[in-house]
Amino acid sequence: MTVPDDVEALLAEHSDEVAALTRRARAVLLDGHPELRERVRRGWHSINYAHPDAGFVCALFPLAGHVQLVFERGVLLPDPERRLVGTGRTVRSLELSDATDADLEVVVEYLDQAIALGRRPARA
Repeated sequence: MTVPDDVEALLAEHSDEVAALTRRARAVLLDGHPELRERVRRGWHSINYAHPDAGFVCALFPLAGHVQLVFERGVLLPDPERRLVGTGRTVRSLELSDATDADLEVVVEYLDQAIALGRRPARA
């Protein structure tokens, strides 16, 4: 999978390990849902993903030593194995420390749920 220049520019600021892990997570997201629109947000230092029907669903945040996969409405996602972390009012994230954390099945399961949640009509 080709990585756009703006993604590579963001990843150039990180260790080889974090850059590789971010590329792996990015590939998992886009392989799982090729219709996602990807946008680098330099101010947030993130790679954001929006779905055509569900809007903004998640973002990858490369950090020192790991990558956070942040879900916009993560507090509403089912999480029976308690893999999501965070204490904010809305977002939750998966902490990705190595390639096994960026497992296709796990990441896409959360992504599927986030997209389904975004497709639901808003309550009045």
